[in-house]
Amino acid sequence: MSTTRLLLLGAVRVFQPVHGYLLRRELLSWQVEDWAHVQPGSIYSGLRTLVKRGLVDELPGEPVAYRLTADGEVEYQRLLRGALRQPEPGDPSRLLAGLCFFTTLPRAEVREALRARDLVLEATVSGLDSSVRGVETSRLAPAGTVELFHASRAWVTGERAWVRDLCARIDAGHYRFAGEPSGPDVPVDGVWPPAVLRTP
Repeated sequence: MSTTRLLLLGAVRVFQPVHGYLLRRELLSWQVEDWAHVQPGSIYSGLRTLVKRGLVDELPGEPVAYRLTADGEVEYQRLLRGALRQPEPGDPSRLLAGLCFFTTLPRAEVREALRARDLVLEATVSGLDSSVRGVETSRLAPAGTVELFHASRAWVTGERAWVRDLCARIDAGHYRFAGEPSGPDVPVDGVWPPAVLRTP
């Protein structure tokens, strides 16, 4: 649910005031049904839930438009920061949703969140290594069980490599972040700007 909520709040924030069908079209162009398991019909029900919780306002008119409330902005920021900072083993959807909006935060904050994520991933690798040693020496589980930990270690190690690559791109000036000239990234006439290098 937090992935869907982040996607809806973030998309409303970017396009507000926005009609539900435009929001649906935009999210589907991001292929959210594939990686976030957000079905087209659940977008409208999700918006209704956000309205009931006071996170989004319905604006009168035909069709109805939506915009974030002050509480919606707080929830959006909380979900976005958590998505970048806290890994969820076995479910990358929250991170992927956060990447849709990470440029709405300041560059230094994104860099620090990713650094914190890397530390958690490093500790996870250490724990997996310990689990491998335990299975290999105790022989209390089937020998093939060790491959579960090897597979998990490979996934986490791959994510760590990506985090370091992304940090290098951020440090090199890629993307426009909140508080920077010409930032953050927002669509202009329906076209999103490219990942650009800052001029020194």
